[in-house]
Amino acid sequence: MRQLTRSESVVRTAPSRGGRPVRAPRATPQVRRTKPVRTAPVADPAAASAASAARPGRAPRAPFMLLVIGLLCGGLVSLLLLNTVLAQDSYKVNELRSANDQLRQKKEELKNANMRLEMPGALSDSSAKQGQGPDWDEANVITDRSAGSRAASDGQTPAGQERVPGTGR
Repeated sequence: MRQLTRSESVVRTAPSRGGRPVRAPRATPQVRRTKPVRTAPVADPAAASAASAARPGRAPRAPFMLLVIGLLCGGLVSLLLLNTVLAQDSYKVNELRSANDQLRQKKEELKNANMRLEMPGALSDSSAKQGQGPDWDEANVITDRSAGSRAASDGQTPAGQERVPGTGR
């Protein structure tokens, strides 16, 4: 087997992948290197703890996390309040619809009762209760006979019937 040089091992083509370059895995994993920490003698130990806690290159995470959590909680509470208000409105809508249905039924009942009271049988019963009755002595037919007019039924037979001679009908 032939030994590959470093440049050959880093980039080579694989025939099964259509000729794309492939990176060969390294034998040792890469370790993250950090800068050595320099310690300088400090006269005041309180100042040293404050200086190490400040870290000038990095912003503190706690206030940002509290802000994000506060915003999420505020959004959740406002969503719950909105949902509650909408639920109350839907209850009101249902109550108003049921009230409208009851009023519509009441209107139909009153309309039917009024129609029953206007029927001829009910009218004659109510007039009898009030002491009124039909006047059988004369028929009050309103006609204008002065200009030679006649009632619509004078001299006519009902439709579909013939006049019988000698009977007057």
